[in-house]
Amino acid sequence: MSSSGGLPGDGVADIAWHPRTGDADEALARHVAALLGVDAGGVRVGRLCPRCGSDAHGRPWATGAHVSLSRAGDHLVTAVATSPVGVDIEVVADVEARWDPGLVLHPDDPPGVEATWAWAAKEAILKARGTGLDVAMTSVRLADHDVRELDAPVGSVAAVVVLPVRPGVRASAAPAARR
Repeated sequence: MSSSGGLPGDGVADIAWHPRTGDADEALARHVAALLGVDAGGVRVGRLCPRCGSDAHGRPWATGAHVSLSRAGDHLVTAVATSPVGVDIEVVADVEARWDPGLVLHPDDPPGVEATWAWAAKEAILKARGTGLDVAMTSVRLADHDVRELDAPVGSVAAVVVLPVRPGVRASAAPAARR
């Protein structure tokens, strides 16, 4: 996690690793609060499903920042940024057991791309876009995104991507109030 305080600059995500034994939303609130310099109780977090509107599942959100999280094995990783962010961690053995390049790779993806990296990178991209796996991974070209590999626990691969804020788009991370 950033030790300097404050949200990271444009195009950068602040990353924090947590034990998976804790509550993911609490970990996310603590991460955002540390960056904003406020008490974790002052940060609202939740979920919002873009497909059905449910707040019981879906993309995580927090007041004051764009956020993402991912869990795999014993690990939880959270990402906080000033624009849409996606983070993903995958256990190498799990991806290798279910790997089907026809379900993941775009025809323009580099031949020989490492399976777990491709999976984690594409899931991070889809999370940042707000669609998650509702959109086929094969529709995503790795070359179109600045995905960064994270130092992940042994046996895992993790990736993060921060999307630029488009002109005219509201940069708030929390969902608008429902009527």
